[in-house]
Amino acid sequence: MREITTAELKQLQGEGKKVLVDFYAVWCMPCKQLIPKLEKMSTEYDDITFVKVDVDQNQDFAVELGIRGVPTVMIFNGEELIYRSSGLQPDSVYKEVLDKL
Repeated sequence: MREITTAELKQLQGEGKKVLVDFYAVWCMPCKQLIPKLEKMSTEYDDITFVKVDVDQNQDFAVELGIRGVPTVMIFNGEELIYRSSGLQPDSVYKEVLDKL
């Protein structure tokens, strides 16, 4: 999973890509647990781009999206928000949404 900027995320969305975004913070323990799980999951979904955005480095965008806690995972199909959750969820929750994309 590579870290991207808000501009890069908007570009991926504009291109119509399917994107799973992990909004995280370096000081967040649940975030540190989630990232390896998502990295492993990314190998199972070739048609979905898995990325992460540091909320401390992209505060304006985090506020714009209403992110109040980390980790927050958002799944987009292009510019359409398909799924959003805050906190650490079981892998099966993410996979269920990704399988339907």
